[in-house]
Amino acid sequence: MVLAYIPWLHRPMLYAHMSVIYSLFIAALVSMLKGELTNADGIFVVVTAGSPASIYLWYLTLRSFWNINVFPIEHADKSVPAHKSLEVQITRAIALGSFCFEVVLICLMFIPTKAIKFSQPACNKEYGTALWYNVAWELPVAIQSVAMLILFLAALGLTRLWTRRRAYEVPAPMLQPVGKDIEEKPTTERKDNIDIVSWTEKVLFDCYPEFMNRSLFVCIITVVQLSALPDFEYFVNTKDCLTLILITFGLFREMPRTNRLKIFALRICLFIFFAGVWVIRFLEILFPNSADWVVFFVGCTAAAWSWSHFSTSNMKVFLPTLLVLFSMIITVANIFITIIGDPKSFSDPGFTPPDGSDYSFFSLDILTVVLWIICWLGTSNWPWTKSLTWDKFNKAIWRRAHLLKFCWIILGPHILWIQASNNSNPSRSTDMTFGQIFALIVSIVTVFTLLDEAREMKKEMWSAFFQSDLMPYEEKEQPKHYVPRPGLGMS
Repeated sequence: MVLAYIPWLHRPMLYAHMSVIYSLFIAALVSMLKGELTNADGIFVVVTAGSPASIYLWYLTLRSFWNINVFPIEHADKSVPAHKSLEVQITRAIALGSFCFEVVLICLMFIPTKAIKFSQPACNKEYGTALWYNVAWELPVAIQSVAMLILFLAALGLTRLWTRRRAYEVPAPMLQPVGKDIEEKPTTERKDNIDIVSWTEKVLFDCYPEFMNRSLFVCIITVVQLSALPDFEYFVNTKDCLTLILITFGLFREMPRTNRLKIFALRICLFIFFAGVWVIRFLEILFPNSADWVVFFVGCTAAAWSWSHFSTSNMKVFLPTLLVLFSMIITVANIFITIIGDPKSFSDPGFTPPDGSDYSFFSLDILTVVLWIICWLGTSNWPWTKSLTWDKFNKAIWRRAHLLKFCWIILGPHILWIQASNNSNPSRSTDMTFGQIFALIVSIVTVFTLLDEAREMKKEMWSAFFQSDLMPYEEKEQPKHYVPRPGLGMS
């Protein structure tokens, strides 16, 4: 969270995080040397230390050998270059040491050796290293990320092939989905940095001028972004419940401006549809969840928008067909991706997890996020055959999609990691070692620091975050003590 949103806290949070990691490693090392560490406890330490924040820190540490400026710390003496700063060199060595310790511990856990013996042979015989799938909690994220990349490249490749035809005519400049956050006045000059939320707003209001309103748009865009979260299934499905609540609120929050009877009839039909989806999913019938239907609706709307805004000499036929086809493929694929969205699906055949359940509470199914991205770029960039740089893409996708950034990159992986850490404790014992107690205390201190920072945030920034608006400091000035450092989406 600090790496992505609060760069001016990189320095204190880095030291706090290192304290947590090393307290766990030291506790594990002492127990291992005394022969008191079990295989299951070792896996617990490996999983807990290998958090999303740790993985990203190790990534930045390795990258810093080529570019020292990417290391996430603002050293105290700013007059000294980063590559000459003793503090930067020491903290980078400490971070690299934690990575090496993690690798060594994994090797000791899964490669038998006579030098290291683990305690409780009976426990090791029952579980041993069968809980390895908790160490690989990143697999669902990695596999689905690769699948999303393949789908994205497939859509991009097909579009490139279409635009390279001799008969293809580059569309004339058209009014782009711009808002006051990009320019004060509309323009006919095409831009490559149209953010994804402003594009969605423009397309929805263009296609449904009477039906769409601000409240409904905010609810739709919120559901689309929350679809990047892991799904919690316990009697009911969280995505279905949240979508039903948000869409119902958006439908009936504002009174229709015109054709009230017709608009209310459409609103009631949509409410019945999403309520029906909730019931079908509650009965455990294989069916797309409510959030996927919202993204599917956005995809079909983008197809309709393309049909009305392009000509037959360029994208009028091809692009709507492509978007509808990919909308159907991705929506159906997202139903079955949950099979590998649960880390327990990678466990050894016949193995019964300690909690007695073959399924986890949280599973990942986020393929529909890439459909939103394909629709956005397919209608605002690809038809003009101009390449989009990574810097422009990075800024455009996160400019207003704050919830997507938080859910997809921060909260989602942390939910899976916390679940894996909990599943790595077969005994569910409440006894805690000194290292675990110390790590808990340090973690609480860091949480208080974040809460204090959150308390000082302006209401306008919180409103912009939850309503997917432009952050106030982007319109006026940078917040106090702001130091632009390389973070997630902060290039």
